[in-house]
Amino acid sequence: MTSPLLILICSAVSTGGLASFLLLLVFGINRWEDLGYDSAVLSKYVNATSNIQVVLSTNPKWFSEFRVQSGSEWTTYYIYNEHNDVWKQCDDLSDAARTELAKRNETKKNCYNFVVEYDEESDTELTSDGKALARLQNSAASCFIVSIIDLVVAAGVGIFAVATKQVTAFMVTGVLYSMAGLFTIFGLAIFHTKNFYEISECHTIRFYPSSTCEARTVTVLWPAPVAWCGVIVCFIACFLWLFLTRALRVIKAKTML
Repeated sequence: MTSPLLILICSAVSTGGLASFLLLLVFGINRWEDLGYDSAVLSKYVNATSNIQVVLSTNPKWFSEFRVQSGSEWTTYYIYNEHNDVWKQCDDLSDAARTELAKRNETKKNCYNFVVEYDEESDTELTSDGKALARLQNSAASCFIVSIIDLVVAAGVGIFAVATKQVTAFMVTGVLYSMAGLFTIFGLAIFHTKNFYEISECHTIRFYPSSTCEARTVTVLWPAPVAWCGVIVCFIACFLWLFLTRALRVIKAKTML
């Protein structure tokens, strides 16, 4: 008959491994959110005679031109599909589209990295709303970095605990999974707060006229709910490792009697 202690150890190890797999998987996915514009809404401005005109592209890898009249002057804004993950926001433009934008003196980088490029004081590329979004995503990324460190250390300490049967190491492993779950919750809460501002307040990283808001679409993709599942598994792993700690203490106490 299989030892209950062995079953408990296998359950704790496998649950911790599953939690690490889920969270590290979604942290590595480069598409958490799709940002775009509804062509059906923009189409009413095509060939319009109002102070707003749109040259609409049906190619998702190309840009549309959104023109706004102010007095006798027309200002052209280039709108296009984008996506972001927990680390950066990138456009979905083709190389040909980027080359065409460069010819129109609209130079831009393919991606904006929230971790290494964001600077509250010196960043002139972003609007005030854009800085607020970047600040939120930078904070979320910091939480996720702590989660990754916790998961990696938990794996190492867990292996040491199983190999040496050190009670303290089992306890530390459980606490590390708990910390990984907590910091992932913090990061996800900040991510969803940013998403709320993008949807309800139409905040964007770069400036676009408010008249584009009605056509703007923001879609949260599968990595976010999978990350929440990873949080749940983290806390299950924490419980199992701490329960295992208690069981080993009882076994060692009985052995000493």
